[in-house]
Amino acid sequence: MRAKIFGILRNRMRKLMGRMDQYQEAITFAEAGQPEHVKEWLMADGGEEKTVAKLLVVGRESTFSREIIDYALEMAQRMSYEILALNSVALSCETFNLFSLSCNKLCQEFREISEENVMVFQEEAEKAGVPFSHTVKFVEPDEALEEMKREYKDIEFVISEAEEEQVTRRVEEGERVRQDIFVYTMV
Repeated sequence: MRAKIFGILRNRMRKLMGRMDQYQEAITFAEAGQPEHVKEWLMADGGEEKTVAKLLVVGRESTFSREIIDYALEMAQRMSYEILALNSVALSCETFNLFSLSCNKLCQEFREISEENVMVFQEEAEKAGVPFSHTVKFVEPDEALEEMKREYKDIEFVISEAEEEQVTRRVEEGERVRQDIFVYTMV
């Protein structure tokens, strides 16, 4: 079983490394101030522009911390990724089947709060020249990831934060507060 898992991981890493070499060439041109060469590299053989790989950034419910915004923007700039920001909360109509009006109101309020909170992230991305889009889902975070994976085939990495309970536990144990950021591949 362990060998099978390592084999799968090895194959995914090989695919990713091949893409990383190609991205590195585009990054080199971009850093050298030659964006026209980046555009040439992004053009497929048929003259069509290749899709830009995406970096999925998962917020904690309706918010994105300053740490995750900074990390995502730096990574997106380095790797020439587009950012997909995701806010997710489990508010299904099944939960509120007797109170559908309440469910609709809660969903609407969550969407509005999420859209307001993401503005800082979006403005920072615009300043950095990073393509940016935002999505709100009303399902559990794991289910939202699966939906995003089906909707966007070109998500290469996911960035998320530790759950708040873990940070609180560290404070109780006397450790200095540190926000963990997790990055993993969707390839």
